[in-house]
Amino acid sequence: MKKTILALIATAAIVACSKSDDKEDDHTSGKFPKKITQITGTTRVERTFELQDATRPKKETITTYQGSSTNGRVETHEYNYDSNNRLISKVDPTDEPSLWYLSNFSYNANGKLEKEERVFVTLPYTIKNYEYANGKLSKKVEKPASNGDGNYITTSFEYPSANVVRVTKTSYSVDKAKKGDDVNEWHVYTLGANGNVVKDEYRDATHSYEIVYEYDTKINPEYVSFRVQTTPDHFVSLLTPNNITKKTVTATELANSTKVTKTVHRYDIQYDGDYPIQIKVYSVPEDKTAGETLVQTTEYTY
Repeated sequence: MKKTILALIATAAIVACSKSDDKEDDHTSGKFPKKITQITGTTRVERTFELQDATRPKKETITTYQGSSTNGRVETHEYNYDSNNRLISKVDPTDEPSLWYLSNFSYNANGKLEKEERVFVTLPYTIKNYEYANGKLSKKVEKPASNGDGNYITTSFEYPSANVVRVTKTSYSVDKAKKGDDVNEWHVYTLGANGNVVKDEYRDATHSYEIVYEYDTKINPEYVSFRVQTTPDHFVSLLTPNNITKKTVTATELANSTKVTKTVHRYDIQYDGDYPIQIKVYSVPEDKTAGETLVQTTEYTY
């Protein structure tokens, strides 16, 4: 059933034929891993990919193990592309084998993502619409496909200067036709020459935050064209061309600017040529005499 739906979508989908002129593709990876293993605490997640070509998976199998168990929870995702190598549909499983979510992607005349529609089996579920101005992302609107109960999120993108993006998000929920309160938040991202996020500034009710990132000059194997194209705001999730080597978070109390806390994470990376094969993330204590704590390990197999 899933393959039939994918085939119908591939035949019926109307997508733009011209490629995007976005220079983000200049820094994309030339190969995608066959396997990514991530270990956090006692949880191990193995993502195995059946590749269609060097940079595009057609099938992804995710197995999650807890503790010392050798029996993992398995889920499978399927990807489908158009003749311009752009992702046009993706199947995501649920706990019920006969039920699944299907995401459909469509692009505008300039090759930029215009709409993502998520369908539950055959019922429209959520919609994301993207708008652009002067070739740059200007707005993203997420809402339930039925305009009924669910989350309504509007995100705007402003560019005060060439390498700065101010992201403002307004959201509210509707439950049983009753609208909840608006929630507003913002981030200001500073981008480096390659498009890496070098700084993220924001605040909450009690603190202001500044997060500073440092990078290597090697290739991030997950920064591939199909992922960049389907996430125009990819810098928000730190999908960046290069690999993070250090993250420093500085939190300052709004009521007392002399109260400042700083947390540091160090990324120990092993490479095979220009590509990482293992990344270990350590929490670095303020007390230099104390030992670092391993937070997460990611391994790549090509």
